[in-house]
Amino acid sequence: MQAAPGPFVKIVAAINLLIAALAFIPALREPILVAGALFPARFTLGDGAFGNYFVLPVWLTPISSAFLHAGILHAGLNMVMLWLIGPNVERVLGTRGIVILYGVGLLAAALFECLAKPESMIPVVGASGALSAVIAAHVQLFPRSQPKAMGPVPARWAHAMKLMLGWVVFNLMMWFVGPDIGISIAIWAHIGGFAAGLALTWPLLHWRYRNA
Repeated sequence: MQAAPGPFVKIVAAINLLIAALAFIPALREPILVAGALFPARFTLGDGAFGNYFVLPVWLTPISSAFLHAGILHAGLNMVMLWLIGPNVERVLGTRGIVILYGVGLLAAALFECLAKPESMIPVVGASGALSAVIAAHVQLFPRSQPKAMGPVPARWAHAMKLMLGWVVFNLMMWFVGPDIGISIAIWAHIGGFAAGLALTWPLLHWRYRNA
């Protein structure tokens, strides 16, 4: 059963769509992108290599980049996904739980992207890394079938391992196909966010109901 969107989903969707609409204005698009996008090279080379080119401090860009998108369609697709699965996750983990999940997911996404491409000056934008954490939580909390153990590996761990493997394979496939259809995909951000979501789902659930 689909839950009604909670405050977190509504606020995040509204912020993302508002910023995407502002960036749709030609005069604002480049300044917004340069100001808030994640540039991995800023972490490895330091801002001194770029003079006074950037507005926001580098440590803020993992957060700001998660609220920027390559266009209104990019933002719309991500927010539709958040609107579809976010309410169920927010209902189960609570608003504070999904805030932590989303926040750690976007930080893990930025970390993986920077580790994979430490000297890249290609701007990384989009909520998909953080959204990957929400997807990971959703597929664990609402599995299509009862997870089963693999030998000595408990069912919950086996399920998480299968999900992680499937997510990696899916993103690698998108990585190969993307350039042919004109799409650049930050697969390491997706993988990092998903890994964070897998790791946090059950601890957050137990934390919410610790006094139950």
